[in-house]
Amino acid sequence: MNTKHTDFNLSDLPKRNVYQVPEDYFDRLPMRIMERTAAAPQHQWLPAQVWQQVRVAIAPLMLLLLFVGVFYFGLELQPKQDSHTMAAVSDTEIVDYLSTYATVESNDLAELNTLQQQELTSEFINVSAADAEAELEYYNLKDTEY
Repeated sequence: MNTKHTDFNLSDLPKRNVYQVPEDYFDRLPMRIMERTAAAPQHQWLPAQVWQQVRVAIAPLMLLLLFVGVFYFGLELQPKQDSHTMAAVSDTEIVDYLSTYATVESNDLAELNTLQQQELTSEFINVSAADAEAELEYYNLKDTEY
């Protein structure tokens, strides 16, 4: 098909209003709207005063339920941690474990009994005085109150 497009100019179109508004339409419009809305039935299952009081009472209950739910479900999501301390483990169990899984000599086990009653010294730990002093400066123990 062969269609020919011509230039279209809006200024060449006639200027006339094709729509007609009925007489006094905008003068009567507000009254017609008021009549229709006043005639519409209003369905309320609770009076306004009761609804306001119920809202005031429900809001704290909903917050309480929210906090209880978060707390309850938060407890279930946390992994249970077994608290084992070395103080609860007997010496015989420690010796059995070390003799089974670690390379321990008998003189190391002999030193174990002597160390229970005394504090560990720097000679036993094999730490130089300069290293110990540098570590203490790192933690700023002078500023800490005991």
